[in-house]
Amino acid sequence: MNNIKLYMWATPNSRRISILFEELGLNFDVHPVNIRAKEQFAAEITDLNPFGKVPIVVWQECEEQRLLFESGAILIHFAEAGKQFLPAESKERSEILSWLMVALTGLGPHSASAHYWSDLAVEKSPQALDYHVNFTARVYRLLDDRLADNEYLAGDYSIADMAAYPWISVSEWTTLDIEDYPNLLRWYKHVGLRPAVQRGMSLPTGITLD
Repeated sequence: MNNIKLYMWATPNSRRISILFEELGLNFDVHPVNIRAKEQFAAEITDLNPFGKVPIVVWQECEEQRLLFESGAILIHFAEAGKQFLPAESKERSEILSWLMVALTGLGPHSASAHYWSDLAVEKSPQALDYHVNFTARVYRLLDDRLADNEYLAGDYSIADMAAYPWISVSEWTTLDIEDYPNLLRWYKHVGLRPAVQRGMSLPTGITLD
């Protein structure tokens, strides 16, 4: 893989990818896409991803340009390509994929929706907020129970942990208190000590999602 370009912003979904790339030791260029300024809908971006979302990864392989969007697809592809964080054949692979999907389909979307209804919506909907906060709390309890007897979500440290970590890092968005989930908090602090996680969470350099 050569000339890897990561189109991202300071979002949890984007930082899933920057964490993985840092863990894999890849050389990659960050192309910031300011979603607050709606740059994700510019032609340059929608030509790459018609959905108008980041992250997007473009790279050269065997003189051919390759492209991936959607964080789950990117995590799986690059973990397999790098032969790390997702075993090829094992019980652990099945567990990693299952917990990865919890992060992709439960934790991320409902945390984001809780943030929208608590902070961003012009017209508030207490019913919508309650729904998404309660669903996110359900996921937090699930993760907390899982981590009561496991150091990581699925065997060794994996893309399941990378997918979940950036969303737990913004737990305040959900109105939930991570202190109420001691096993999840222990995992969060432990994963956050990894240098690659710290580097990945700092990208794009100097940018925060307010």
